[in-house]
Amino acid sequence: MKLKTKAWLVSQGLLIVTAIIIQLTFYGEIKVGPMLGMPKREYWQIINNEEPDVPDFAREQNLSPKMYDARLDLTAEEIKFANLGAYRKAYRQEEGLRTALKGGIIVNVLYLLAFHALFFYISRQIPPKTN
Repeated sequence: MKLKTKAWLVSQGLLIVTAIIIQLTFYGEIKVGPMLGMPKREYWQIINNEEPDVPDFAREQNLSPKMYDARLDLTAEEIKFANLGAYRKAYRQEEGLRTALKGGIIVNVLYLLAFHALFFYISRQIPPKTN
């Protein structure tokens, strides 16, 4: 295996391991779902931005979404009145998890391009070995 391939595999592997640690840490910090009474959602539901199910109690009582859905643009008073503080935080954490994944992918693609461009440049700058 060429030195270039080894260097790329090691460095890219470190970037991927770092991205996985970030994802696991962000996901581990989420405690509840984005709606009142909702448990923590599965990782792939969050990443795929799947629409969560409306809680049964909200459907049965015909509640306004402002009373149970922390994803809505609510004022601080509305959040406090509906007791949605933890759920609003969970919604922001889910958004952060998706953003971190997209950012990790972009960083890895940029690194791939930069690594090969730098390796090409450096290999052209080093004179060939003559005996």
